[in-house]
Amino acid sequence: MSTRFYPEEKYISKSRFIDYSTIHSVMCQHTDVSGSSVYVDYEYGRLKEVIVGVPFGMNPSLEAEWLEDALKVLTPEEAEYARQTAGQVWKNLVDPRTEKTETEMLESENQEFIEILKKLNVKIYRPFEITPEFIEKYYGKDVLLNGYSQTFPRDNLIVIGNNVIEFNLRTPIRKVDISGFREILNEKCDSTVKRFSMPHTELLSTPDEENTPRLEGGDVIVLGHTILVGNSTNPSVGSNKAGYEWLKNILGHEYNVVRVPLIKTVLHLDCVLSTPRKGLAIVCPEAFIEGIPAAIKDWDLISVTLDDVVLLAVNGIPFDETTYIMSWNDNNDNSYLQKELEKRGIKVHKVYFNTHNDSGGSLRCATQSLIRRVV
Repeated sequence: MSTRFYPEEKYISKSRFIDYSTIHSVMCQHTDVSGSSVYVDYEYGRLKEVIVGVPFGMNPSLEAEWLEDALKVLTPEEAEYARQTAGQVWKNLVDPRTEKTETEMLESENQEFIEILKKLNVKIYRPFEITPEFIEKYYGKDVLLNGYSQTFPRDNLIVIGNNVIEFNLRTPIRKVDISGFREILNEKCDSTVKRFSMPHTELLSTPDEENTPRLEGGDVIVLGHTILVGNSTNPSVGSNKAGYEWLKNILGHEYNVVRVPLIKTVLHLDCVLSTPRKGLAIVCPEAFIEGIPAAIKDWDLISVTLDDVVLLAVNGIPFDETTYIMSWNDNNDNSYLQKELEKRGIKVHKVYFNTHNDSGGSLRCATQSLIRRVV
């Protein structure tokens, strides 16, 4: 395995042993939350440690029953490209415009992003590489119909306070990603962390089973003790009502967990809502079936359209309350949001993320915060 994609980063080699017994619920004894080795209090807390995705994957087969519903959250051009490249491994998928593989283009964008994070003194972790051979050995050959994608580590889990919660995803292509996190989580989840997981469903189960709890990290926005949970009406992607109810029950009375229904063309809540700092939010009002959530409706709101949402304009990440990192691509330079944030005194870093955006995600999708605290 070449190491050219992982200079100076925390890379976990696929050759190292993985303890699969930890896939099931593990509850670590809680001690001092303020000194926890994994902790997130607010979306806009200062980012100290983060997982950044890796550029490995395989497109789902046309035989995957859920595929056509899932493609509805992409642009028509992106959806057609997904059909044309069905079943292909990204390392072998060459873009005729650039003569580079999907993997090479993704990692070039990752490295531009990582350079910004390094300058901000953020510690970076990277998952180990999953391969078709790995999936066939540990999950079974049929699971390869779903494909896999390690680009977006946001969805497999969430950190809320010192709770690390592994999710049962509705999007089938993402279900095996969690294996790539195993050693990172084993290292980080010490006695200061509470780590557990949702009940997991069969890998080839139907995504639209509404009574089965399903959650994806892109739907969960952490605002102190208020937790917003997006629920798309698309039956093949995102979180569902049963997942929201599970999270509300598991977190208990300490947290106010709020369900946020979304229209079916929206994949996740973080595609239509971002909170650069306390009292300021970027929102797409058209996306919220029941209106903008009460927790933020009186904030200073920067509004965008559904067209902006499709181009992944909203899915940036704060470094802290004064600095924000956003993407741009061939179809959207994101200058509108950049100007709006700068008018409000926020420093903006921009990352070219075209290949990621074509895959349906952006900077928040491509990260999983491990330590983030309001200063």
